[in-house]
Amino acid sequence: MRLHRRRAARVVALTMCASLWVGLAACSSSGRANQHSSAATSPAARSQPTTGPAAKAAVKDMWQTVFNGAVPISRRLVLLQDGQQFASFVRSQTKTSLGSLVLAASAKVSAVTLQPPDHASVRYSILLGGKPVARNLSGTAVYAGGRWLVAKTTFCTLLHVAYGKKSHVIPAACGSKT
Repeated sequence: MRLHRRRAARVVALTMCASLWVGLAACSSSGRANQHSSAATSPAARSQPTTGPAAKAAVKDMWQTVFNGAVPISRRLVLLQDGQQFASFVRSQTKTSLGSLVLAASAKVSAVTLQPPDHASVRYSILLGGKPVARNLSGTAVYAGGRWLVAKTTFCTLLHVAYGKKSHVIPAACGSKT
């Protein structure tokens, strides 16, 4: 039973990472992505709220967008904190078999707890083909450049879970797991 749970956790982590990888790779390989990213975080762009029900809704919407394989890749790239730091890693990972899992993956947010001024804790479940494969997961959203983003630490934690002993694969932007 433990082996089954560990394997399921690894599949979930790989699915979540794959969702982000594909999103980042496609956008980081074109000049347009950088223009889109800058426009999305410029002072002229409309800022999202940082408090109250509207902020919680913004975090929930962002989170579910990032973990939705049906959302255009360009839209997901700008929703990962420091996403450009993972571009090389992401490009290499899109050549793996994990890409097929992306289309079936989604997230359902069950709770958002704001931690003003610039963080939020997110409780969520991962669904594959509409069915939950992991429940009550936790992650962090950060507020930067006027919008909510999936925290780099959450992405890196998923990579460490997915790769385990193969930590040499994990990008330098994640640092080393202690």
